[in-house]
Amino acid sequence: MGQAQRNRQQGVRYQDVELELWELDADGEQESYRSRSRRNNNGRSRSGYAGSRSRAESGRGNRNYAGRTGRSLQTYEWRREQGSGQTRQRSPQRELQVQDIRRYQGTRAEDRINTRSAYMGSARPVQSIKRRRARKRKAYIIRTVSVLIAMTCLIMIYFMTGEIYRSTRSHSGKSALQKMSEKITDIDKGIAPPEIIEDLLEVNDFSRPGTELKKVKNIFVHYTANPGTSAAQNRSYFANLALTQERSASAHLIIGYEGELIQCIPLDEQAYAVMTRNEDSISIECCYLSEDGSFTWETYDTLVRTLAWLIDKYDLSTEDILRHYDCGGKMCPLYYVEHEEAWEQLLGDVKIYRNNAKQADTGNAG
Repeated sequence: MGQAQRNRQQGVRYQDVELELWELDADGEQESYRSRSRRNNNGRSRSGYAGSRSRAESGRGNRNYAGRTGRSLQTYEWRREQGSGQTRQRSPQRELQVQDIRRYQGTRAEDRINTRSAYMGSARPVQSIKRRRARKRKAYIIRTVSVLIAMTCLIMIYFMTGEIYRSTRSHSGKSALQKMSEKITDIDKGIAPPEIIEDLLEVNDFSRPGTELKKVKNIFVHYTANPGTSAAQNRSYFANLALTQERSASAHLIIGYEGELIQCIPLDEQAYAVMTRNEDSISIECCYLSEDGSFTWETYDTLVRTLAWLIDKYDLSTEDILRHYDCGGKMCPLYYVEHEEAWEQLLGDVKIYRNNAKQADTGNAG
């Protein structure tokens, strides 16, 4: 097919098709009428001429009201075949136009058939859409259930881990003594202190006043009230009070949650720990991890050994070991205020540790 023919086909429009076909019909009517008039010179009644003319004029006047172009073209062809053979021959250009019109009609008819079959033929597209939606809903439900199961498992693991942690760090007197008795050293000089990291504060008015501590009547146990902070971090906090001057606070010793022991203030100087008892007491701050304020095993172990060493050093008893709560009512250390039995267990472990150390000292002297 040449480019010129394709251009002609592209230029054909539906309205032009109808107009062209009706013009061809009208021309055929006129030619048929003229041919019949020439053959019948005997003067056939003018009423026939008038009827033919009225039909031709009626065709021209109602061209926009006519039916589909295919029927018009068929009518034209039939009339041409039934004619006398004297119908006017179409020009080559007109013949090409008619051919284009026929192709256009065929294409339009095929498109209409395909369109009807696409929309009326099968329910497969609707069923496919329903299946896709069902698969999406199923996938959404599966994802939701999976997330809920995962969250439930995580919650269960969290609580189980907490229970295991609490059970492993439960302060059994026998197991504590078995571990702590192995650490008793320097029996010739009494109970040896645990390993101490000396990192004294600079003398200042807010954490180390430098005031002499003339006597020791009690040992106070505190907690830092700041979970997850280390002994070194709390020591730095006390040191920074000299700069910030926001409050007065300090302690002689700080025990970390890994069991390390840092000394901030010499034991013969006062610390700002218990407001009404700074002049006759030593204070120990304890770090922790759990939100309930309970100590790790490492912290607990070092605390028992440190308390046993201090009451032996100053000739005190376990009754002289106090909580900050016992002087002023502050909820410190929190866990051992809310769990009285845990505090009694701590004092019992200190007493047993000290007695074992004394027995070991006596046996070594004998």
